[in-house]
Amino acid sequence: MNSNQNPFNGKFPQDVTKKPGENAIFIVYGLKESSETLDKVKDVCANFSALIRSMRNRYPDMKFSCTMGFGADAWKRLFPEQGTPKELETFKEIKGSKFTAVSTPGDILFHIRCTKMGLCHEFASIIDEKLRGVVYSIDETHGFRYRDGRAIIGFVDGTENPGVDANPYHFGVISDDAPEFVGGSYVFVQKYIHDMVAWNALPVEEQEKVIGRHKYDDVELSDEEKPKNAHNAVTNIGDDLKIIRDNMPWANTSKGEYGTYFIAYASTFTTTRQMLENMFIGNPVGNTDHLLDFSTPLTGTLFFVPSYDLLNKLGD
Repeated sequence: MNSNQNPFNGKFPQDVTKKPGENAIFIVYGLKESSETLDKVKDVCANFSALIRSMRNRYPDMKFSCTMGFGADAWKRLFPEQGTPKELETFKEIKGSKFTAVSTPGDILFHIRCTKMGLCHEFASIIDEKLRGVVYSIDETHGFRYRDGRAIIGFVDGTENPGVDANPYHFGVISDDAPEFVGGSYVFVQKYIHDMVAWNALPVEEQEKVIGRHKYDDVELSDEEKPKNAHNAVTNIGDDLKIIRDNMPWANTSKGEYGTYFIAYASTFTTTRQMLENMFIGNPVGNTDHLLDFSTPLTGTLFFVPSYDLLNKLGD
């Protein structure tokens, strides 16, 4: 445990505040109807921390981590006796006059991070083998570190995360809920695809107005320079309302597909949803995120990430 990580009623969070890393695999599974489904999922829950510990023991310098989360329907189906975290629900589509944050299905999420993609693949294969026959793939996306931690559109990503002097667990881990859910986290994922032809056609100065930061040095534009619909203007809802972003670029180069996998851990989903409503509807209404003129979400799913303690209990 580091100096910023405090037990939550004695509960230990999963690795929700880890850095995005060099490589990542995001896997969203759906659950099949099978007599083995519950037993196999419980087996993964019971052994999850041991599987991670094994990877770290074998590869101590590879900064390996993984988080596991459950969608609302899966949670109620698998663990009805546990009750439900108060903000866990099926994500409701956010539809503005111009843009829509779609809602897509998902029962289990695995967010795997490591310095080497080969080790992400190894762990994903272990999980897939354990769940074989009781899950089906909804989406698998491989993310990578681009240049010096930039999004595929060329700007530094993650700048709006809590500062180095802040406790990220305050923003990323639940502290106000039923005791069994304290130490958990809400994680929301969206897979965006970018119109890179249109984006690259913009002069750098215009791109900077879309993002609200200078492209080269990541310095924020002044209030006089920054439009009201700049990305960092509409997503800033206050210093006390932050989320932990672990976004990663993804690409299918031969298909001309380039995007960002947006993943946000938060102590309350209300915070994340407010940011999304500001982006897609606008506050005031109509002041939507200019970046959405170049970026379209293909997915949108909410999950609950239990603490390690609750995850072990779920495996009993």
